Amino acid sequence: MGQVPDTSHLYGIVGDGRLATHIRAYFDYLHIPYVSWSRRTHPGIEPEIVLEMCATILLLINDDSILPFIETQKNLHDKTFVHCSGALVLPNVQGVHPLMTFGPKTYDLCIYQQIPFVWEKGKVPFQQLFPELRNLNYSIAPETKVLYHSLCVMAGNFTTLLWSKFFHELEEKFHMPAATAFPYLRAIANNLEADYNQALTGPIVRKDWATMDRNMEALEGDPYQAIYRAFVEVVAK
Repeated sequence: MGQVPDTSHLYGIVGDGRLATHIRAYFDYLHIPYVSWSRRTHPGIEPEIVLEMCATILLLINDDSILPFIETQKNLHDKTFVHCSGALVLPNVQGVHPLMTFGPKTYDLCIYQQIPFVWEKGKVPFQQLFPELRNLNYSIAPETKVLYHSLCVMAGNFTTLLWSKFFHELEEKFHMPAATAFPYLRAIANNLEADYNQALTGPIVRKDWATMDRNMEALEGDPYQAIYRAFVEVVAK
């Protein structure tokens, strides 16, 4: 407490996808110095040439590319490597997962500052890796990361699939703009945030099996019928 962050610390960012774009935007807001390298932006230039002055290197690339990258960069083995995979655990590599979804456009600073980070218990603490950042952060046991990430995927990715399906059907079959359902979406999010234990509504809460049966009949031939049935079976149990 009370210490001034060492802003002279130079980070390296490997990758040029969405996560790398957002992390660079966050660092830019806070004037945190960094250099970037990717195969697309630096064709023919070895990573060690760009990253040799960095003490900490963020590997913001696909999970299956992280370990091969480290293994091939012999001249960078004195660096602290950090990956942001929610499910991957690697020895001697720090795992720090941002609990957030990252869209095609960068966010305002206040959004980045609200992102919680989840790091692996027993490894270097988040605040030691990123002394310039004041984000909330939590440590979890490495052996629980895959379960944690599966819950993230279900809560974020799966609901996005459902909402995308709903918006598409509104426009294509009912000739209503997707925005018609935005108040519904916001109310659900607000209710979940206020009290997720009391947020669920509709025939599932009422255990209105007849209505749910008719719903499933209406979805005949639609692959999402199986998803509806799976949720009904979970509630029934």
